[in-house]
Amino acid sequence: VLATAATVIASQAVISGAFSLTRQAVQLNMLPRLEILHTSEKQSGQIYMPRVNLLLALVVMMLVVGFGESSKLASAYGISVTGNMLVTTVLLYVVMTRIWKWKLSLAIPLTVLFAFIDVGFFASNIVKVFEGGWASLVVAFT
Repeated sequence: VLATAATVIASQAVISGAFSLTRQAVQLNMLPRLEILHTSEKQSGQIYMPRVNLLLALVVMMLVVGFGESSKLASAYGISVTGNMLVTTVLLYVVMTRIWKWKLSLAIPLTVLFAFIDVGFFASNIVKVFEGGWASLVVAFT
């Protein structure tokens, strides 16, 4: 039950993120106009994009068939999440020093603390590259 609930929450986050990023890319003229359906009259963020939804469904089906085992998908997911954490820490340092104008004496120790934790998680997942984690790295480097 807990795994199913976590899967539903994670998939909803992916769908919401894909819709939001696509909508912003359309508004910035980085993508051609796509059909955007507003599902709520009261909240502007409640949208549905049929083409994006179809593309997500096709990609998920290809991934499931391509990986064949849920453990290989879990390896790819673990590398994606921990890699994201590491990149977020680096970007936090940039924000702290360039936007918030924090002193280096405060920004560096905080970044080192977060990076220490993130590198530990990433290192524990990087051993799963040949078990399916390669897919996350291919996407990240393209």
